[in-house]
Amino acid sequence: MTLQDTNQPGATSASPYGHGPTPSSGFELGDVLRILSEHRRIILGAGALGLILGIIASLLMTPLYRATALLELNTQATEMLDSATRTGQAAQNRGAMQDMLGTQIGLLRSEVLARRVVEDLNLASSGDFGGDQGTRDQRTKRAVAIMMNGTSVEAVKGSLLIQVSHTAKDPAVAANVANAMAKGFIASSLERRYDSSSYARKFLSDQLARTKAALEESERGLNNYSINSGVFRTQTVTVDGKTSEGSTLAQSDLTALNEALNLARVRRINAEQAFKSASVNFVSEQAANVATLISQRADLQSQYDEKAKVFKADYPVMRELQARIARLDSVINGERGRASGNKRAELQGDYQSALQAEARIEASVAAAKGQVQTERGRSIEYNILQREADTNRALYDALLQRYKEIGVAGGIGQSNVALVDPADPPAGAFSPRLSVNAMLGLLFGLAAGVALAFAAYLLFDAIIDPNDVRNKLHLPVLGVIPMDNDDRTLMEALADRKSDVSEAYYSVRTALKFSRPEGAPRTLLVTSTRPGEGKSTSAYAIASSMARLGSKVLLIDADLRKPTFVSSRSDGYGLAHLLGTEEPLSAYIETTQVENLNLLPVGRFVGSAAELLSSNRLPAIIAEARSEYEMVVIDGPPVLGLTDAPLLGAAAEATALVVESRQSRTGNVVEMVRRLLESGSNIAGVILTKVTATSGAYGYSYYSYNYGSDGIGGKVTSDPSRALDLNRTET
Repeated sequence: MTLQDTNQPGATSASPYGHGPTPSSGFELGDVLRILSEHRRIILGAGALGLILGIIASLLMTPLYRATALLELNTQATEMLDSATRTGQAAQNRGAMQDMLGTQIGLLRSEVLARRVVEDLNLASSGDFGGDQGTRDQRTKRAVAIMMNGTSVEAVKGSLLIQVSHTAKDPAVAANVANAMAKGFIASSLERRYDSSSYARKFLSDQLARTKAALEESERGLNNYSINSGVFRTQTVTVDGKTSEGSTLAQSDLTALNEALNLARVRRINAEQAFKSASVNFVSEQAANVATLISQRADLQSQYDEKAKVFKADYPVMRELQARIARLDSVINGERGRASGNKRAELQGDYQSALQAEARIEASVAAAKGQVQTERGRSIEYNILQREADTNRALYDALLQRYKEIGVAGGIGQSNVALVDPADPPAGAFSPRLSVNAMLGLLFGLAAGVALAFAAYLLFDAIIDPNDVRNKLHLPVLGVIPMDNDDRTLMEALADRKSDVSEAYYSVRTALKFSRPEGAPRTLLVTSTRPGEGKSTSAYAIASSMARLGSKVLLIDADLRKPTFVSSRSDGYGLAHLLGTEEPLSAYIETTQVENLNLLPVGRFVGSAAELLSSNRLPAIIAEARSEYEMVVIDGPPVLGLTDAPLLGAAAEATALVVESRQSRTGNVVEMVRRLLESGSNIAGVILTKVTATSGAYGYSYYSYNYGSDGIGGKVTSDPSRALDLNRTET
């Protein structure tokens, strides 16, 4: 809290005493330790209460048992529809495995699995889970909620292991539920795999049926078109799903006729040459013919050997070459075995016969060519139908193969999760743990106690010891007035020169003497924040202690609203009357039983105290008193809420603030200081009253005495018989 003059932020007091509020430095370690020390009973009490509550809570809590089953996630499990996995795919990368692990943990925490376990173990009929009220469905829902609340699923760090734990009142129930969770999860995993493969099989089965129907229709259309159009193929060969059709009958006939035509031409040429040459040497002619045939046969054999590298022996072209080679062999043998005769006539007949045969074959070739050209137009549609049938056949074969593979994979029954360690009934309770709960209760209690201590400090921030005066108010301490234990009046306590109270006020008197270079102030206002802090007692004690030193002292009761010292004058005149007149001060001075100490009481008055004190008469009265007395002590009213004290402080040479230990709020005291400084008062310091032995580090043995309701002094009275006798005067 910052204590400063609000008119000049950050400035210190203009008092010649050099004291005034300055910015506070905030909490320091010493402040914290002091707060904790002052409120140690609250802190220790809260800690003890937390400890007791922790122990009681542990004793009242129902023992709970936890059983844990250990599962392993197998990333190499067979995937039903992933062909890459079937070939032995390598392990997935770490990120993918963590995603899979998270997925499995999420499935283990699912409500579907919990409901399955509830149904498998019939937990809806158990009083601890389903209860006894409601329908079967309501009890099942309650059991599912309780089971999910008591189940925890955690991954073992750095591995693909999963811990499934369940907490229950019965150790056997905890183990059964944990095992049922693990087994149910494995079973549901297999069921999901089977369901996925079953769906795939059904899908492929439907596709197969449609593809088969399309294939049958396309083949039927191809066959009907072949019959209607007369396009017949000799043989078909299917390679890699593609069908290679053989030649048609017309093409085969044309090929055969071309070969026959070639042979006929050879025979005709040979016959013609033999006939024209009419060679006598038939043997030579025969040899020449045979050589030609052998040359043709060698050409055909070469063609056959070359095509044998591509086609098989039963391929139509190959069979045709074989037939031609066989015919040439037959001709060659016939030529060689032909007997000699009328060679020329025979050669002529052969020539005519060969020529006629060539002509007939040429006619047949021409007719076959026309038929082949006609078939080519009809083969276009045939080829289209053939390609459609090939496509349907390839699709059908692929679907049939995949259907067989899925059927095999669906029957494997391999799960990607395996049970490593089943849960066993625990030997001891998992909760409550007495030591842990007691320690937590103690820690929470101490924390709450510390919080309460600081809350009490902030809510009830008060001036307690001289350190607070220096640190919070930044003012000097004029004196520390202890409580007096003995049952004595103020006068008795002050009369005892060796009492703690007397010694304390002697220190105040000494502090005032050294408060400035020229000595104690000649006019001193004694005021406080509120009534009951001991300002009147302090004013009387300061005045009486100074009088005992031989100084002539005047004590002015300036609290017009609530006088402390009551006059015994019959006319009731005093300070109030003097403020409204020009009469001399000496006419209203009363003597006391204390030597060298006189009193100026308030007296009776009617009117406003603020108006009387605001007049120019107040400074004149104080100046007159100062000229006649060595020291004038003014017992002023409290500061807060009134204008009287600032007016008196401005007229006095110095002001002493009386602050009651532990009862004066820091904010109120700061406000008091601010108001006095703004009025021009010179604050000499603070008198800290009602200090107990634990309030400060002073070496006194402080004892309290009965000061009464107005602070240290005691009870204010209006009894005239007691007013002049200051031994009886109570403030």
